[in-house]
Amino acid sequence: MEAIGISTIIALVGCFVGLAGWLSGRDKRLSTDAKWKGSVDAKLDLIVGIKNDVERIDKTINNHGERLAKVEASASQAHHRLDEIIKKDRRNNS
Repeated sequence: MEAIGISTIIALVGCFVGLAGWLSGRDKRLSTDAKWKGSVDAKLDLIVGIKNDVERIDKTINNHGERLAKVEASASQAHHRLDEIIKKDRRNNS
């Protein structure tokens, strides 16, 4: 009977040691996972920030493109007017 009591105590101690090891490993795993998740979240925030910056730059470039087209049209009109003035001046001097 005494052998069964000692076996039971050894089995219970073994269970507690195993449980303690499992809990310790789980806590380490959770800590590592939390660090990894934090790192991934930080990288995603950076990527989203870069995406927003690129979108703003794209809008600015489009705006500059529209403004450049207007300036080119205005310059073209000015060249036509200058050409007309030069033609009139040549006719008047002839």
